Amino acid sequence: MTANPFLSRRTSLGLLAGTALATGLRSTRARAADTADVIIVGAGLSGLTAASWLESEGYSTTIVEAKDRIGGRCYTMTDLPGQPEAGGSSVGAMYARFIDFCDRLGVKKSPAQFSGFGSHIHIKGTSIRNEEWADHALNPFQGDARTLTPAAYRFRMIDKYSLFDDLESWWEPDITARDVSLRDMMLANGYSEAEIRLGMDTNPGYGHTIDELSSVHMMHVWNFAKSQSEPEPPNFWKIEGGNSSLVNAMAASLSGAIHKSTPIAGIRTGGAGVEVVAQDGRVFTGKRCVVTLPFSALKFVSFDPPVTGVQAEAIQTLPYGSCFHAFIETDAPYWENDGLPAGMWMDTTPGRMGPQTDNGEAVGMYVFSTGRLASFLNRMSKEQAEARLIADLVAARPAARGKVRVARSWSWSNDPYAGGMYAYWRPGMIAKYKESMARPAGVIHFAGEHTSQSTRGLEGAMESGERAAFEVLDQLG
Repeated sequence: MTANPFLSRRTSLGLLAGTALATGLRSTRARAADTADVIIVGAGLSGLTAASWLESEGYSTTIVEAKDRIGGRCYTMTDLPGQPEAGGSSVGAMYARFIDFCDRLGVKKSPAQFSGFGSHIHIKGTSIRNEEWADHALNPFQGDARTLTPAAYRFRMIDKYSLFDDLESWWEPDITARDVSLRDMMLANGYSEAEIRLGMDTNPGYGHTIDELSSVHMMHVWNFAKSQSEPEPPNFWKIEGGNSSLVNAMAASLSGAIHKSTPIAGIRTGGAGVEVVAQDGRVFTGKRCVVTLPFSALKFVSFDPPVTGVQAEAIQTLPYGSCFHAFIETDAPYWENDGLPAGMWMDTTPGRMGPQTDNGEAVGMYVFSTGRLASFLNRMSKEQAEARLIADLVAARPAARGKVRVARSWSWSNDPYAGGMYAYWRPGMIAKYKESMARPAGVIHFAGEHTSQSTRGLEGAMESGERAAFEVLDQLG
């Protein structure tokens, strides 16, 4: 970004309003709102982490948040039984920043206890116990892979053919030069279409389909997941009150204002500072700006001067995975009537379903649908999607008929400020965008889990906020 002298607020807003109106955003008369050393866009974990570091070094911050709550995709539904996590759920041993902030801010944690309710497979209208899978006629897996359940297949195969085993090499040129889609990787190693579709494409976790999902990206995802089991136990932590407890504690520790329900229209830089213009016309001014929005939302924000080159292209094209979640109330433990484990791995819309527990007791069922199953649900109305989930559950578990209902469903894909569950990479994207997309653009710095270097999930968001804060400190110091 080249430096231009600041124009008047009226002129600045007029330039921004042109883009805002073109994208259907509301523009009103500009008015001063807040001034700080650093304006942070987004009150998720990355923005809160950046603000915490900057304030600890004596700089003032203001956070501008589009939603009426803080936390972004770290969101505990505290009003539902068992307090299910709507977004980032696991806190593993490698979540060093998350755990450190919990300890510093007095957020209580304890070793996570897994339910022990078990799981089974339901495909092509047939329920199959895990121990029966290896010899089952519906098992398309070949050779040693026949002993793998569909839930285990994806990461076991990724581990088998991984090009690296650390958390830093995934964007090095000699690795990205060999990046292909997961589908192409498996076909090249002799696996059948039927096998890889069931094991990798039914519940892919990331992306929409393995046809466009980078194998190198998934190797990094697996390496991070695998690293959670390597340190000494406990490997996973339960946060008292849910993961949002840390979000709330971090926000409470800040001195600067957090402006909720304030979506932005644009960001203008010039002279020695930055203006962040809200859709309602308020203007937030600072010396630097940290933008933590996912690119799926950032691509609708106007920059003046514009972000250019491959960084601009990355903002416009980095994809985000499809997802659909639901919490299902149960009147009775129907799995005790049909004799099958409560958890299910399915080829119908629920995708993956397991009990939500509270003190070891099942208080409901948690649905986690991804990929094409989630895309199918997201094309429906909320009511239609919920009805389809229940219909598919009852078809697989007749004992559940009349005993289950959707208490709540949600989709990050349909959230205009998220646009998907989390970022993923298509083949070739890592080599093209990874090194440049998070570079500062003048006085604007970028953070968010999509810009993390080594870690993923909630920890990746905090890692990115820390990095952006250090970049700002280097410039302001």
